[in-house]
Amino acid sequence: MSEHNGSSNNHANGNGEEPQGLVYPCNFPLKMFGMNTLHFIAAVDSVVEEFVPREDWASTKITPSKNDKYISYTIVVVARDRDQLDKVCAAVTNCPEVIMAL
Repeated sequence: MSEHNGSSNNHANGNGEEPQGLVYPCNFPLKMFGMNTLHFIAAVDSVVEEFVPREDWASTKITPSKNDKYISYTIVVVARDRDQLDKVCAAVTNCPEVIMAL
């Protein structure tokens, strides 16, 4: 049984400061997995473009699975604020062609 001395320490780093989150604008990778089809890429591109204009795409990368049935598709976007990032992440996760998003 542990003792509780009545003090509360909710600070993660122990020095009394709140942990630092993302500082906007920042590059943020969106990584999605789906079937290795052009339809998957087009669907993801369309969803991401609703929230992040193409000029704010820093890079893209497509990596096929060993058997070429699936691909991972990473888009590094310049996130302008937390609201934009939350919306694009939710939209990508809800895209029917996306099997999994990180």
